Amino acid sequence: MSWLESLLIIVGISFDIFASMEVEGSMLARVRRSSLAIACFLVTLLQFVFFFGGYFAAYEAGKYGLVKEPQEIGYLVSVVVFALLGLRLLVKAIKKEFIHEKRREDILVRDYIKIIAVTSLYMIAAGCAHGFVGTSVVMLIADIIICSVLFVIAGIYTGYHFGIEPRTGFYIAGAVLLWIAGAEILCKSVIRII
Repeated sequence: MSWLESLLIIVGISFDIFASMEVEGSMLARVRRSSLAIACFLVTLLQFVFFFGGYFAAYEAGKYGLVKEPQEIGYLVSVVVFALLGLRLLVKAIKKEFIHEKRREDILVRDYIKIIAVTSLYMIAAGCAHGFVGTSVVMLIADIIICSVLFVIAGIYTGYHFGIEPRTGFYIAGAVLLWIAGAEILCKSVIRII
């Protein structure tokens, strides 16, 4: 997979984290930098665990011949991940769940661990797709660190300053990004139109 396709997968998944952290930020009385640093660290760590768990399982399965045509399967899995995650974000944008905002002093660890647990299935599937294709690990590490940290910080501060109203736009932007990347991979690598 190209660096752009990999980045789009990580950014698309991170939009879900952004929107969830925006809700967390909207409920804070003030943002503590130490709590924000802990949130960034835990979100990034969990992203790594899920992504690279899927990556190395798929890579080893392809390497030892447990899966026939691992690259084809990797591209197909990535298209499915793009489509389903885009659909999930669009449903969340349309659904506009009611969120009971109650001010509190700090970010609750259990809340952002729940946020990551929901996106973990997408991270595992994205990791599998990259593992089958054999994408560079160094590039993926950089993408995950940068996107996780930026989207957690941006989500918390957006929610803190503007509430949860911009959330719908971010869901839609994430869905569109994912579908564009999925269509590009579908055309280029699965059905080979381009």
